[in-house]
Amino acid sequence: MPVGRERELMGSHILVTFWGVRGSIASPGLHTVVFGGNTSCVSVETQGHIVILDAGSGLRELGQHLMKRNDLRSIDGSIFLSHMHWDHIQGLPFFAPARSQENQFTIYGERKYQQSLAQILAGQMQAPYFPVDMHTVFRAQVTFHEVQARRGVEVHPNLFVTPFRLTHPNGALGYLLQVEGRRIAYVTDHEHTIGQLSPEVREMVFGADLLIHDAQYSREELANGKRGWGHSAWEDVVELAIVSRVGHLFLFHHDPEATDEILNERQFLAQEKFPQTTVAREGLKVPLLRKRGSLKVPGYSAGLSEGV
Repeated sequence: MPVGRERELMGSHILVTFWGVRGSIASPGLHTVVFGGNTSCVSVETQGHIVILDAGSGLRELGQHLMKRNDLRSIDGSIFLSHMHWDHIQGLPFFAPARSQENQFTIYGERKYQQSLAQILAGQMQAPYFPVDMHTVFRAQVTFHEVQARRGVEVHPNLFVTPFRLTHPNGALGYLLQVEGRRIAYVTDHEHTIGQLSPEVREMVFGADLLIHDAQYSREELANGKRGWGHSAWEDVVELAIVSRVGHLFLFHHDPEATDEILNERQFLAQEKFPQTTVAREGLKVPLLRKRGSLKVPGYSAGLSEGV
C-alpha cells in the first residue's frame, strides 16, 4: 500500500498490519514466500500513535517502513510483548526507530523470575549474545512498563489495552485492544485443550471485531507429540471464533514447517466452517473503520515503569 494511501486511510480507519506471522523461528525460503517467514509482529495504527504487538523478526521490517515515512516527524509508540521467548523479542535490537533520539516508545510486558522487564530485555543485548548493550542500541526515549493480567492501561486517548493470562510454558499474555470503539484481540502463544476452549480466553475475546490467534498446529499434530508446547490447533481456534461471535478471525503464529501449500489448504478448510477467516500473511494490511461497519479484508492468492 503506498504511503499516501496509508495516510489517507488513517483519517477514518484503524490500520492493522502483519509484519511477521511465524512462530518459533524465522523460516525464509521457497516454500514460505506467500505467507512469509518472519516471526511475530503486528502493528495497530491510529491517529498519532502506533501499538506494536510483539517484537519478533518482523519488527525490523516495520522499523524500516516507519523510517521511510515522510509524514512522521517523530514516532510515538507502544510495544506490547506477550512473553520473552526469542521469537517474540529478537527484533528489538534491529528496530531502527529505537535508535533515533526524537522518537519515544513504551515497552509493556511482565517481570519474570525476580527480574524486571528492563533487565530481561537487556539480557539478549549483552555479551556473549550481542556486540553492543541495550543502552547503546536504544537512543530513543524508551520507558519500560510492567503489566499484570486483567489490569488495563490507557496508552493513548481512546486506546485501552487489557492483558490476560494465556496457557504457555513460562507464561504468556494475550492483549485486548479497545480503540475508537473497536475491539481487537491478540492471542499468541496459547494452547487450548483439544476440543475444550479456555474459559478466560473465550471471555476476553467475546464479540471482538478482530481476533488474531495462535494456530500453529492441527488437532492431529497436537495429539501426536505437540501437547504441552503452548500452541493451539487451528480447528479449535475456528470453533472459538464461532462461539465467541467475533467479526473476523486471523490464524497466526504459523509453524516453521507449514508451507504455503499447507496454509492455503488450511484457509480453505477453515473458511468452510467460519467464512470470516483469513490465514495471516506478511504485509497484509487491514483497515478497520472507527465506527461500526463490516470489516473488509484485502484478498490474496495462493504498572511499574523505568526508563533507559
